[in-house]
Amino acid sequence: MPALPPFSRLFLLLFLWSFLAACASGAVTPSAVEPPKTVIVPPLAAPAAVVAAEPEPEPGTAVPVTRADPWWGEPLAPVTLVVWGDYECPFTSRHMATLEQLKEAYGPDRLRIVWKHFPLAFHKNARPAHLAAETVFRLGGAEAFWRFHQLAFANQRALAPASFEAWAAEAGVDQAAFRASFEEQQHAPKIDRDVEAGKAAGVGGTPATFVNGVSVSGARPIDDFRPIIDEQLRAAEELRRSGVPQERVYAALSERNKARAPAPKPPTPPAPEDTTVWKVPVDGSPIRGNPGAPVTLVMFSEFECPFCRRVAPTVDGLEKKYGAQLRVVFKHNPLPFHKRAEPAAELALEAKAQKGDAAFWRAYELLKTGGLEDADLAAHAKSLGLDVARAQKAIATRRHAARIERDQRLADDLQARGTPHFFINGRRLAGAQPAEKFEALIDEQIARAAKLVAAGTPPAKVYDALQKEARAGNAPERILAPAPTKDNPGKGAKPGAKVTIQMFADFQCPFCKRVQPTIDEVIAAYPGKVRVVFRHLPLPFHTRAPLAAEASIEAFRQKGEAGFWAMAQRLWEDQSESGLGREALENHAAAIGLDVAKFRAALDSGAHRAAVEADLKLAERLHITGTPSFAINDYFLGGAQPTAHFKRLVDRALGPHDPPTKESLHGAGKPAAQPGAAQPTPAQPGAAQPGAAQPPPAQGALIPGMLGAKHLLIMYAGSRRAPPHVARTRDEARALAEQLLQRAQRGAKFEELAAQYSDEPGAAGRGGDLGKFPKGAMVPEFEHAVEKIAVGSLSGVVETPFGFHVILRTQ
Repeated sequence: MPALPPFSRLFLLLFLWSFLAACASGAVTPSAVEPPKTVIVPPLAAPAAVVAAEPEPEPGTAVPVTRADPWWGEPLAPVTLVVWGDYECPFTSRHMATLEQLKEAYGPDRLRIVWKHFPLAFHKNARPAHLAAETVFRLGGAEAFWRFHQLAFANQRALAPASFEAWAAEAGVDQAAFRASFEEQQHAPKIDRDVEAGKAAGVGGTPATFVNGVSVSGARPIDDFRPIIDEQLRAAEELRRSGVPQERVYAALSERNKARAPAPKPPTPPAPEDTTVWKVPVDGSPIRGNPGAPVTLVMFSEFECPFCRRVAPTVDGLEKKYGAQLRVVFKHNPLPFHKRAEPAAELALEAKAQKGDAAFWRAYELLKTGGLEDADLAAHAKSLGLDVARAQKAIATRRHAARIERDQRLADDLQARGTPHFFINGRRLAGAQPAEKFEALIDEQIARAAKLVAAGTPPAKVYDALQKEARAGNAPERILAPAPTKDNPGKGAKPGAKVTIQMFADFQCPFCKRVQPTIDEVIAAYPGKVRVVFRHLPLPFHTRAPLAAEASIEAFRQKGEAGFWAMAQRLWEDQSESGLGREALENHAAAIGLDVAKFRAALDSGAHRAAVEADLKLAERLHITGTPSFAINDYFLGGAQPTAHFKRLVDRALGPHDPPTKESLHGAGKPAAQPGAAQPTPAQPGAAQPGAAQPPPAQGALIPGMLGAKHLLIMYAGSRRAPPHVARTRDEARALAEQLLQRAQRGAKFEELAAQYSDEPGAAGRGGDLGKFPKGAMVPEFEHAVEKIAVGSLSGVVETPFGFHVILRTQ
């Protein structure tokens, strides 16, 4: 065998070193796992070799692989799969199962798998997850990387810094070293290089796999890979027989396969720039810079977020560059998974309270560099010259919580969900963007301000003038639900509590099950103030739900609220067909101590059917079409939302607030739903909130004059009816819709795409099916697009006020 070149020898040595240093053999890659659960992986006995920092591509490869890429398998295996993936992408998660099958089928001698980072812009947790994975790889080697990789995909809904640190420790990496490297973003350039390499290779979405340079797009089954891999094994053997050195096989085949690939499609033209100006009041927030500056930069930030720290030097540079032309306003948005962010915010606000804005900004400079534990905050208070005892008491008692929560409510209304989030004279800029992005927008606003001043606006009043015409954020919807009675089971505070949450739910709905721990957290957070009352809304496509509802009412009749919630708990534990069947219901009744004979008689006679129907009619009247839905006094919340969303509305209900207006009511301008009729889509005004399931449309024969369609909807911050948790930009929404259209065109099941990605209420339950609807029922843009395509055909990406749609015509 010819001698290996220096790079290949080093690569092979690194592989063997990390392999032998680990307790366990071969790395593992996860299969897709739905619920956010903790996966236990035995820790390594010792960390593997630290990975080289600088990439060195294998010579001549069309799809480059470097020693700085995580790998599995032998470096000189005849077939190399290069996978660009996204840790928040459900399709990438599903693809991991196929890779596991391929590893078992071909083994490490014939197959090498190389991972490349490709976090998508609209997955807000993806880039931090990729940075964490890369940090683990650099500190612990390939074995540690694949352990972290497995945990990240198995817990895909728990992608947060606290999880990353715990998973890094489970992978055998020192926590302190990981934390320091992650927070300093030391390996962020590798993520950027992978993304650029992916774009150069034609990657537009995830997962994207190249088999010796042959492109395979999407999460495909193993049978789609076998013919390609088998062909590449034959081609590799032919090259070896012809005298090509083994270390050159991958380079030769990837170059050959790239040359044979069809020419790439021309890029999609960029979406028009979003020029919405948002109403962002300064409202007593800390200010730095010229109070009368022509440009106001409002930043929603916090002190534990690594991306806020990353962008801080950029903001400092902007202040130096623009001087008196720029003022900076700070708004607090401590994220719930950053446990030290709120105490830090309390200290900064206490500094402002004791010594004014200048002290706040001195605190800001201290806090953004780290040190957020109680002892650190006390030391900061001392260095700032504050009354330390008073500052510690302010932190302990959350003295400034009302100010923080006011900023958070504004962030919610503006859909400024993540941090950092900026508004420059009201124009949105999300994330830790490069300086050029800020400068372009600031320069534009300086020019606009100059025109206003030339027209007679005083320089100090420019921001006020711009804000007069700005768009207000989306205030919470209101709802006028009648007060519950003694016939409605509840828990928490006693009847007549300051806040009553009426929960419209369905025992077969997975989202209703998911939200129950959140409900208990809300009750615990407001002892004696919040009562939760149950309303029945069994959805038509949940065939076991009506009888389950009647069973819960009988439990209530026999054993009161304790009996009802005991039955409810058992119903939610197993939502399968068998778990909610008649036999299972009777077993539940016996288990919680009901009189089974009476229970059986009540179900046989339909004794509680009228009670269920009464709640159904109430939901119709209130335009509630999905589960779970909540009336929090007179505030509406749809879907299984995070605890923070409930608490914000509970706080609004407890505090002073304006009465509902006709325009603010949930379902305003929409006629009451008719039983059995198809439910509206977000293409119509007044659609239900995303996150809540909806009944399927009525089915039947083709009806003359009627249209029919399935669709998936991608909303963005500021699109009509977009809920607060939708934080993607308009450009990001269009890009995601384009990606999903391509998937559908390549044969992906439309129903699965809609279930995974659509922001339409109930898409997961109905696969995006709208049933049949008359002309004039949808907004014009949507209807015209349906009319232009043939039955069974896909539209392009269609924009309406609600966002971007991909449509499949069915009638």
